[in-house]
Amino acid sequence: MQTVMHNRAIVIEDEPESLQNMLNQLATYCPDVEVVATGGSNADFLRLVDKYEGQFEVAILDIQLTDGLVFNALKELDEPPFDIIFVTAYDKYAQRAFDFAAIHYVLKPIEGNDLMKAVSRIRHRNTETKQRLEILQQNYNPSAPNAFEKIGISALDGIHFVRLRDIIRLEAEDNYTHFLMIGGERITASRTIKAFEETMVNLGFVRVHKSHIVNMNYMKTYVKGEGGYLVLESGETVEVARRKKSTLIDAVRRGQGNF
Repeated sequence: MQTVMHNRAIVIEDEPESLQNMLNQLATYCPDVEVVATGGSNADFLRLVDKYEGQFEVAILDIQLTDGLVFNALKELDEPPFDIIFVTAYDKYAQRAFDFAAIHYVLKPIEGNDLMKAVSRIRHRNTETKQRLEILQQNYNPSAPNAFEKIGISALDGIHFVRLRDIIRLEAEDNYTHFLMIGGERITASRTIKAFEETMVNLGFVRVHKSHIVNMNYMKTYVKGEGGYLVLESGETVEVARRKKSTLIDAVRRGQGNF
């Protein structure tokens, strides 16, 4: 018989209706979550963290609060001994920042199933919260939405934080994706390559095959023909699918290159 992990939480939300909706959704979809306290500002958050130290496992935080971004309060904490679920209005750039930091979030208006999935990912005795927050704050920049530098990859052995410029390519293998790095490191994520495609192609990568996404900075030569392929700076070759040739050419042209 599987033991259900009990989670205690604090909730920070500055809109009364949104707060009540969150509490209702938690009661309905996440009955294993006990809300020990609520607040509506950065000041409330820091006060509750101090008051309930060691008495909760997760903080559910709205990003935009009346006294500024909740990051302001998070910067005051050395190493949060709890996991975090962020709540935000729809913003594709914010979502990309969350994905890159391998951090949990739900979108407003909150859907019960989405909240349930986020809660199910809570890690007790988490030791990576601080590093994930650093990646999130580096990437969360609405004024420069494509200025991403690092990504958090949820791999089989933990979360790896790597620079985008160090990723040579992504390679699919069934429901897993291998990140091939400079220096020969290989990081395997338990997600399909499709899950990474939209994010990566907006950041200088291109999908050239059902099994391959390539960092355009490492492309050296495109060998045309029926069985066209790319030669990378490393000397290795990557097959280009026939239906992906136009995608590749368009991506290079947008980058002011030519074939």
